[in-house]
Amino acid sequence: MSTIKNADKRGTGRILLNTQMIADDLTDMNWQFFLNSKDRTPVLRGFELYRSQTEFDEDIIYILAKGRTKGFPVDRCPYITSENVFGAAPHIRGVKKSDTEIINAMISIFERYHQFESDINDVLLSNGSLNDLCAVGIRFFHNPIYIHDRMFTIIALPEYKEGMLQFERSEDGNNIHVPLWLINDFKFDEAYHDTLTKREASIWGKDQFPRNMRSLYVNLWDGDYYNGRLLINELDTALKPGQFRLAEIFAEYVKIILHRDMKVPGHHFRDYEDTIRMLIKGEPADPMDVNALLDILGWDDGDSYICIKIQSQNPDIQIMSDSALRSQLTFDYPHSFDFFYEGRLCVIINFTKGKRDAEEIKASIATLIRDSYMYCGISCPIKGIRKIRVGFSQADITLKNIEITRNRWLMIFNECALDYMIDSVIQQMPAYNLVAPELLKLNVIDREKNTDYYHTLRVYLENERSIPRTSEALIIHRTTLQYRLEKIEQLTRLNLDSEDVRIYLMLSYKILNYVNIMHISPS
Repeated sequence: MSTIKNADKRGTGRILLNTQMIADDLTDMNWQFFLNSKDRTPVLRGFELYRSQTEFDEDIIYILAKGRTKGFPVDRCPYITSENVFGAAPHIRGVKKSDTEIINAMISIFERYHQFESDINDVLLSNGSLNDLCAVGIRFFHNPIYIHDRMFTIIALPEYKEGMLQFERSEDGNNIHVPLWLINDFKFDEAYHDTLTKREASIWGKDQFPRNMRSLYVNLWDGDYYNGRLLINELDTALKPGQFRLAEIFAEYVKIILHRDMKVPGHHFRDYEDTIRMLIKGEPADPMDVNALLDILGWDDGDSYICIKIQSQNPDIQIMSDSALRSQLTFDYPHSFDFFYEGRLCVIINFTKGKRDAEEIKASIATLIRDSYMYCGISCPIKGIRKIRVGFSQADITLKNIEITRNRWLMIFNECALDYMIDSVIQQMPAYNLVAPELLKLNVIDREKNTDYYHTLRVYLENERSIPRTSEALIIHRTTLQYRLEKIEQLTRLNLDSEDVRIYLMLSYKILNYVNIMHISPS
């Protein structure tokens, strides 16, 4: 059962409790009791005093007053009592307090959680930041809280306390991140890699590197895709069992803000992505930031990269999150980095480290792209991270070609590079002023005399002037083909023995075909 009920895009919902959370608060009050808690999933929305009623709600914890426990379904409904009443349902029994004290304590506990819920929702409804949300969490958990993304950039740290990690700050002072020495150690730490598989709140203990403190952490998953981590450091107060589930609930609110911010133009919270975006736009990126990016990813400055851009086939839909696609790419290409930019999913794959060329990448994701109703443009290998602007330009050009022709959903730049060169040239000069005039002449003759010289010459050149292959392709006799070629030579005076002439003719055919496909005026 979900612990945030009726959550809408504004984030408003209801935080529910379990008996362990209640027991944690009673322990803080130094109360003595026996706990039977099998209800890890919080379902309790409130409490009631049992009055021998016949109808019971399983999302209510009942206070069983002294001497008034008869008839209560102890195996079905949660309860708290000063008596030693045994049952299979989650319960707190043997409380060494009066009924009035128990009632007052329950009022205090539920009010405290209600206030926590109200403060969180105030942050969401006022469009507050992750820092605002974590500040609320610090007041409730009584321990420092921070969040880092999957690139170890700190995206929320409302306050720093002595005893926490010594974070490193970027040269411009605007961003901080987990120290590089620790990140590099994590790369070879099996215990750390195991934490990346966790779906539930877990403990990073003092027996684990770097052994400075215990932390309660929750991985921030987007479907099957890891987006970062929420951490609660055990510095001021001891972590409690009920806080595990509560941390998971709190992490759901973190993800609400992450998704919200992802949809806000110009709102970036990951400095490494900002560095990538600056490189894509051709803006000068701080060399220190670029080097930090390479260090984090384990890449080298001279590596080669393949750039990919993926967009929806529906032009009115922007990709904001596609966990299945991203997870598959991450699994298949561990030496990769992906991010969202201008409504598209962008991926950089380290060609040098991954040893997978563009054709292999195309083959591996073809079915996924098709089934996801996406278009995908893939660049040729680009040498150097500082040149990825060229790679993403190639991916853009490829996507544009796919959108116009609409006969394929996946393409590599080299498959449409000639079209791009032609398009660039005809922007400067009309197509009919670029192509060989002899072809235009043959086209006119064909229309007037119902001949087929224009097409015959093209097939002849495409088959490298082979008489057998050309006659077979045209389905005509060799004698007929010889006759046509003689007529073409008489009409055009073309020297087909010249390689330059043949290249110019083939390029002219390509230009004329391109303007026809693109519905461009040739004159």
